[in-house]
This record gives sequence, C-alpha cells and structure tokens, in this order.
Amino acid sequence: MTEPYPDDVPYQDEGHYYDDGRPMLDEAQSQQSLGGSFMTGEDSVVPDIQMLNLHCARAFPPRNNTPEAKEEAAASWEPVREWLRTRSAEEVRAASEQRGDSAMTALHFACRNAPPTDVIDVFLSIAEDTVQWPDSFGWLPIHYACACGAETEVIKQLAEAFPESKTTVDRRGRTPLHFALGNSSKPVSPDVVVLLSSSGSAGYADDNGMLPLHYACAYGASEEALYVLTGAYPDAITTQDRRGRTPLHFALSNAGRRAAPSAVRLLVSFNRDIVNSRGGSSNPLRVLAEFAATIKDDHGQKESVHKCLEHLLNAEPEPTADFFTALQSLPDWLSEQAVVMEVVQTLLNEKISQRFPTAVLMWDFYVIVMVIVSYSFNVEESIERRSMCSEPRCAKIEGKTLLPLYLGGGYFLMREIIQLISLLSLKAFNVWIYDPANWLNLIFVFCVLFWTVHMQRGSASDDFFRVGCAFSVTVLWIKLLGYLKNVLIDFAVFVGGVFYVVNRLAAFLISLGIILIAFSQMFYTIFLESDTCLLQKQMTQDELESILRCEGEAPTEPFCNHWTSFLRVYTMLLGEVDENEFFYDNKAQGIALALFLIFMFLVVILLANVLIAIVTDSYKVIQDQRAAIVFWTNRLDFVAEMDAIANGPWKAKMKKSFGWEEEDSGGPGASDTANEVVFGKESWKRLMDLFEDELDDSVMSLEYFLYTLLRISVAVIIIPLWIFLGVITAGWLWPPQIREAVFTSSVFKHTNDSEREDELRKIQAKKLEQEVKELKDELLQELAMDRTQVVQMKSAVAERKIEIANEMKHVKRIVTMLFEQQSGFG
Repeated sequence: MTEPYPDDVPYQDEGHYYDDGRPMLDEAQSQQSLGGSFMTGEDSVVPDIQMLNLHCARAFPPRNNTPEAKEEAAASWEPVREWLRTRSAEEVRAASEQRGDSAMTALHFACRNAPPTDVIDVFLSIAEDTVQWPDSFGWLPIHYACACGAETEVIKQLAEAFPESKTTVDRRGRTPLHFALGNSSKPVSPDVVVLLSSSGSAGYADDNGMLPLHYACAYGASEEALYVLTGAYPDAITTQDRRGRTPLHFALSNAGRRAAPSAVRLLVSFNRDIVNSRGGSSNPLRVLAEFAATIKDDHGQKESVHKCLEHLLNAEPEPTADFFTALQSLPDWLSEQAVVMEVVQTLLNEKISQRFPTAVLMWDFYVIVMVIVSYSFNVEESIERRSMCSEPRCAKIEGKTLLPLYLGGGYFLMREIIQLISLLSLKAFNVWIYDPANWLNLIFVFCVLFWTVHMQRGSASDDFFRVGCAFSVTVLWIKLLGYLKNVLIDFAVFVGGVFYVVNRLAAFLISLGIILIAFSQMFYTIFLESDTCLLQKQMTQDELESILRCEGEAPTEPFCNHWTSFLRVYTMLLGEVDENEFFYDNKAQGIALALFLIFMFLVVILLANVLIAIVTDSYKVIQDQRAAIVFWTNRLDFVAEMDAIANGPWKAKMKKSFGWEEEDSGGPGASDTANEVVFGKESWKRLMDLFEDELDDSVMSLEYFLYTLLRISVAVIIIPLWIFLGVITAGWLWPPQIREAVFTSSVFKHTNDSEREDELRKIQAKKLEQEVKELKDELLQELAMDRTQVVQMKSAVAERKIEIANEMKHVKRIVTMLFEQQSGFG
C-alpha cells in the first residue's frame, strides 16, 4: 500500500509528513486491528463474527489495468460475497459493527481495497450507521475510499449515505477531497471532485494550511479537476499555506509531471499576479529552478518543465531582483531556453537602458581603461628603476602616481562586496559562487592591488616581479574582453566560442598530446648516444659559445633529451621543420627519416587538418545556433548583478535602520522600474521631431531660414553637447532614447512549442503530400503498364481466336470432303 505523502511529494520537510494518520495501514497495523492472528491464514481460530473483517482485509484492488488483474481483484471479493450470502441480516449487522484495535470496521477495510458496488450496497442497507464511524485516525470509510482510488460509484454511495462526510476532517484537518486529490497512483475523476466539493470542502485547509487545490497541483490532478476546484473556491488560487506557498508553488515543484503545464497555465490565466513574490513567499521561478536542477536525462520531464517556464514567463512577472537571480539559478539546459524568449529579452533591454545599469556599465569601462593605462606605465617605470638600482628604496613609486590603481581595485572590490551582500539578502549566494565573472573580478582586484603595493614599497625580486606583472597584464586584458562581451554580441560569440571549442577539443587534445609524447620519445630513443649527442655532452658552455662566434652555428641535436625532443616535435606540428636535423648522424639517418615522414603525414597533415575542421565547425555552431544564447546569458548575468545591488532587500533594510519611511514595494527585491527617472525623454523627442517635420513655406522665406538655422544649431551644438555631458556623467544625463540606442539589442524572435509543432506539422504534411503524389504517379504507371498488357493479351487472344476459327474452317472442309468421298465410294 502507498502512503498519503509518497516520496515524490513536493517540499519534503518536517511537518509535511505526518507521524500518524496514514491513508493506508501496513500489514502489521492490519494484524493489530484484526486481533493479531487474522492475516496468518489460520481461519479456524478466528471467530465467525470477525471473519467479515478478515475477508474484507484480504481482498485487494486491481494491481494494474489489464483484464487479468481486474479479474483477479474481482475474484478476491468472492469470499466476502459468500459470507454475506450465508449469514442473516442480524449476523451481518453484528459483524459489520465489530471494531479492531484501530477502531476499523469491515466497511473501513472494504473501502481501502477498491470494493465493488454490490458489497457496499449490503453494508449500507444493513449497517448504515458504520458509514459515520471514524477510526482511531479520524478517518471515515469515505476517507479510505478516496485515498485508495475507489470507483466513482462507490464514493457516491458513501457520500449519499452520509452527506456530512464530504466536509468531515480527520485529526490532521483533511477532508475526503484532500485524499482523493492526493492519490497520485490513480488520478481522481472530475465527477468525484464535483461531488466532494459540492458542500464547500474546497475551502477547507489542513493543519499545514493546504487546501485541496494545493494537493491537486502537487499530485498532478487533471485540468478539469482544477477547473472545478477553482470554481468552487476562487480564493484558493492565492491562498498560502503555513510556509507561504500557493498552489502555483506546488505545481512548479512537480513541474516534471505531465499535468503540470496545464495547471500552471490555468492558475496564471485566473490571476497573473501569483507569479510574483508576495507576503514572504518565495519566487515561483526559483521553485521551478530548484526542481529543474534535479532532472538528469529525462526528455519528457524536461519538455514539461520548459512548458511550465513558458507559461510562467508569458504571465509577465515583475522584473524584481529576486526574479532575475531566480532566472540566473536555472540549470544551463533551461536557462538557454529562457534567455531566448522574447519576454526575457525585452525585460533585459528595459533594465540595461536604465540609469543605474548604464552608469555602472560605463564606469566599468572607464575604470578598466584607467587601470590598464596606469598599470602599464607604472610597471614599466618600476622595472626601469629596479634595473638601475638594486636597493628597494630606489624602486619605490610614489603613492599619488599609483592612486588610479588603488581607486580601480577598490572600485571593483566594493562592487563585489555590495553584490555579495545583495545576493545574500536574496538567499542566492550560490548564484555568486557559480558566476565565473565574479571570480575574474576577484583575481583582477588581487593582481592590481598586490602588485601596486609591491611597486609602492619596491619589494619582491626582479624576476618574481616581472613574471607576476606579466601574468597580471593578461588578467587586465581578459577583464576588458569580459566587459566587451557584456556589451557587444560579437565579443560574446567570440568568448563563448572559445569555451565551446575547448570543450569540444578535450578528447582531441588528449589524443594529440599522447601522439606528440610518443614521437618525441621515439626520436629521443633513436638519437640516444649518437655521435652528435655524445659531442654535445662532452662540450662545455665556453666551447659552444666559441663555436657559435666562429662558425655562427653549433652542431646541436634537439633530440638529445626528453624536454628538447618534445619541444621540437611540437614546433614541427606548428610548421617549423628542418629536415637537415635527421642527417646529422648516419647511424640513425634511415629510421629517423622514416619516422619524420610518418610524423609529417599523421600529425602535421592529417591531425592538423582535423583540428582546423573541429574548430571551424564548433565556431560555426556557436555563431549560427548559440550566438543569441551566449549574448543574452551574459546580459542576464550583468542585469541580475545590477538589480541585486540597486533593488535588493538590503536597500529596504538599510532605509528601515536609518528610520526612512518606505512604501510597500510589493515584495522582496522589488524593482524600481515603475519609478525609473525619464529625465530628458520629452525634450529629446521634441528635438528629434525638428528633423521629421516638413516645411510648406518657400525656401526663401524667413520662417524656413530660421527653422533651418535651428536644425543646424541642434545638430551641431545641442545634441553633441548633450551626448558629451552624458559621456562624462556615465550616461546619467542622457535621455532614455540614447541609452536604449547604445545598450539595447534586437529581440530574438523565439518560437514556442506550439509554433514549432505547427511548423513540424506543416513539414510533415508537405512530406506526406509529396509521398502521396509519388505513390499516385507509381500507381498510374503501373496501371498504364497493366492496361497495355491487357490490351496486348486481348489482341493475342483475338489473333488466336482467328487462327482457331480458320483452322476449324479448314478442318470442316476436310471433313466435308472426306464425307463426300465416302458417299461416292458407297
């Protein structure tokens, strides 16, 4: 038997699973309720008055929907029928009123095993009162019937016999409707939902505050059942349980079920506001992300989750900080589908063109350029000072010269700290952890501040300083490239393409490395202890330098040790080939030359071209198929970061701590989108209208002259000055139109599942039409051939008939002649 709350129930937390009141008793409880010895098969020791309980407990429902299982289940009720037929009404009533240790009657046992209607008719006609008797868990027989998937007619019989049972609750506040909707093994029929909700049970909440609609969404009830529940109690759509969860939360926490997309679509169609966080409830999108992260390779579940996501986003949720961080927390396979949806791209464009994100984006660029320029000059100056003087005091650089580096490192450090605090307030710390851009920022800050301190103090050895600064320069330029990929789609495609290609090349690079090591070892083995290698071992460094001064080139062999052999093979792969290296030693010349030819064909010609093909194909994939995904994913990361900083819960908490009054913003992480300042919007629009209006006056008129002069002044003075003021204020004084023109991107038109299915149907229809046409042509050809053969056969038959007729005439003449001759002789 199954439990009322199986393992796949959403929100598996303490308090949701009940310690008692289980919908179906296990075998030990059955024995206890029957006296302990009933289920052992020793019927002779069971009093006859308790045999009815035993027979009802031993019956069982169909294990599946096959005819054999149904016949077997029906046969299990024959002992019950036989006992009822052979006993008087008084004996049946007395047996029906017998209770076990759990206060269960024969009707309880029967109802938990999907009883036939004729058995229930006997109980209700002879011992009708037992339908009102609860067991020790507070369950009536109708509770068992609903929990165990009894037939609709049986539930109807029980409800008609005791109408109050439809609103009777057990010790945990659950009505029969709760149990009917909580049966995931056999989904409840809409007729049962209509019957049980007719007395108002759709508005009854259990001890956890869960209404029947919560159960229906959690266990995948049909869309028809949901219609009945929402119609019976409309407020259930927005009702929260004790932990602030609405029915939508439960539907999304089981988004892999087949019925989940229809449930989400239905709920948001009645009230779109439920897609937003309200009254302390978590964001529904975050619930969906948590469930999606548990899916592995189940294509059916992924498709269901994707449909739920589409219904959720099409409801146009508020673009709060919590919403964007929840969108970030989606697993990669789902996030890639979300960022190409039109509604998400529109929200990201709206956010990126607001004042604060624009200002941060521009300040990031200014600070990165300032750091790169200042770092380059100061590192060069520090190295020059270190080369002229070995004392640390000589290599020191003044602090005011290094101030841009301190400001730049401090700026990005402060940004990361504020972002981290914002995400912690949103309970989304994992988003910060898994974002590579954050780790790049920390490395950037560390490199800048670490070497800036060394430059100011003149510390660290020269070699260590040079190597460290060289590495830091690489980090600085990678940071600039990371910035550009957030702004321009071409850079996003390039960076995404690099990582995509590297992932695709993993197996190839490992194989190539093994081949290079193998050839380097083969060449080393061949030239080991050769004359050239022995000569190199015997010569001192001074002798080698003398030979180089006199002859310009020393007789060196690159295959005399493992490291130089590997480097030489690697350079040969890149095209640096000197065949003379294989003629230094006559002993190894033949074998070395053969290996050289094999290496050139296998590695330089074959594998190098394979590498080019893989890189070209992979980059084409990222450019053609994943360009929008890569760019909008980067845009989402930046917007989520900015919105968490600007509109996170930390903002409200800080205002509250300082005693500043703040109106209710509707939930945690509420966005300031509605209050976005539109400074200059109308003024810029009027300026642009100057260039769109056409004058009807003559070219020589004064009005035309003044209007043209005004246009020139606007185009040459006002607009450039306004743009310049916006540049030096990091876009703060720009009108929204300029920010939108500079930072927004074209929305990628995403086709949803229905559109894709329609397109697929069209393709299939065209293909089927073509196949039918080809089949028709083939049939026509075959019919034409058959018709020709028939005509030919008819012609041959006709000719044969003529030949036979002629032959018959000829035979007739011969017979006539013979007859005449015989008559003449006679």
